[in-house]
Amino acid sequence: MSDKKKRMRRLTAGVGVAAGVCAALFVLVLMSLGGLAGGVHASGPAWLNDVVRDLGQRGYDWIAIDVGDKIATVSGEAPDVDSRQYGFEAAETALRRAGENGEIALVVDATHLEGGSPSFGAALQGLGVQPTAPACQEAFRATLDGRAVNFAPASADLTADNKRLLDAVSAVAIRCRAYHMEIGGHTDAAGVGDANDLLSAQRAGTVEAYLINRGVPAEVL
Repeated sequence: MSDKKKRMRRLTAGVGVAAGVCAALFVLVLMSLGGLAGGVHASGPAWLNDVVRDLGQRGYDWIAIDVGDKIATVSGEAPDVDSRQYGFEAAETALRRAGENGEIALVVDATHLEGGSPSFGAALQGLGVQPTAPACQEAFRATLDGRAVNFAPASADLTADNKRLLDAVSAVAIRCRAYHMEIGGHTDAAGVGDANDLLSAQRAGTVEAYLINRGVPAEVL
């Protein structure tokens, strides 16, 4: 075993996958949104200020964007549900266009409404450049608590509503790439045991493939 692998610690996130409609749940406590600043700001490449200024002129002056590790985190307190949805979509489009030379691999939604629950990427903002193993474990738990990775019934195919959640999970995994991470799955009691074992393994493999496709190093999974 290499010295690097000896230093790596294993992170785990429990995945509960239902055999039917299916929910892949990574459990425990949501991270607080305390400390998130409102108003327009940006940190990252020089062109990022132009992106934020353009979004402000379009009415999304509550959006803040930070870029690091090729991950753009879009945050801020939206005035209403529609502004939150369309603001993030506008930011995502602008970021992908501006960073099409490879500077942006992931755009993560960390927006929220006043008094609302943290969004998918809220926990990502609590991770520093070199996060500790406990900080990474908590970030996974906070990102996935009460949320589901959905699959088609009796299938390992992801449904279309997973993108923002799995992109946030991918971003946490990229920040925590100094550690080994384990993806585990289980099904409910419906169906035949052997078939459920196979299905749970296939679903965990689907999540693994998604993370690798988003830039998580395969060797740490």
